[in-house]
Amino acid sequence: MTATEPVVLAAIGKTHMAPFVLETAAKLGELTGTTVEAVHVGEGLADATSTLAATFGVPLRRLRGPVASTLLAATESAHVLAAVIGGHGSASDDRPVGPTARHILEHTTRPALVVPPDVRLPKVIRRCLVPLEGTEPSSRPVLEALGRLLRNEVELIVLHVFTDETLPRMLDRPYQDIELLGREFLITHCPPAGAIEMRHGPVASRVVEVSEERDADLIVLSWSQVGGQGRARVVREVLGASARPVLLLPIAGVGPEQ
Repeated sequence: MTATEPVVLAAIGKTHMAPFVLETAAKLGELTGTTVEAVHVGEGLADATSTLAATFGVPLRRLRGPVASTLLAATESAHVLAAVIGGHGSASDDRPVGPTARHILEHTTRPALVVPPDVRLPKVIRRCLVPLEGTEPSSRPVLEALGRLLRNEVELIVLHVFTDETLPRMLDRPYQDIELLGREFLITHCPPAGAIEMRHGPVASRVVEVSEERDADLIVLSWSQVGGQGRARVVREVLGASARPVLLLPIAGVGPEQ
């Protein structure tokens, strides 16, 4: 591997999440057509992390320095296509990732794949659930960012969730009209998608619900990287409730976060 070849970077630490992160990184590497590289900050568990990386056939770099800033700097390296990090939350956890992962997610310019503790991984990633808000300015950056990552064919399932505020008021034939809206949505915002789900209710709950119903291998969310004060609620809730890996695309000002 040369310095200019793109890689998927797997950030492994001292927790039980390390093998799940490496396995998920391998799946993302297959999806993106890139190799995988692991990084570990610190001297602790040197033999254990080396053995684990070797088991997955992944080269391991050991780094020194403050964990969060050092991992962020590694993620921002020019040859890194995307990063994979472990989560530790649950559906009732208001902080579904730890402080190190949170620092990376809020500052990296790279797509970041978050692996939940109870992750369910398929043999290959072949079906992606992509929630979209339904406007061209919000949909286009998400699809462009995802398109830059994909090198192998996948099935895209678009999800649009109507809230009480956005639900169309005048539907003469609710089921037929919603189906028609769905077809128009795909044509306008995501022609490559194979299917669309139109739902009503809390956005995060519907994202998790549909990911289970459609057996999605991956959930793709845009992420403006602004936390706190009620922002990014959907991202936080999905990370806490989903057993599917969640790919966060850092796109300023776009995403189902309000």
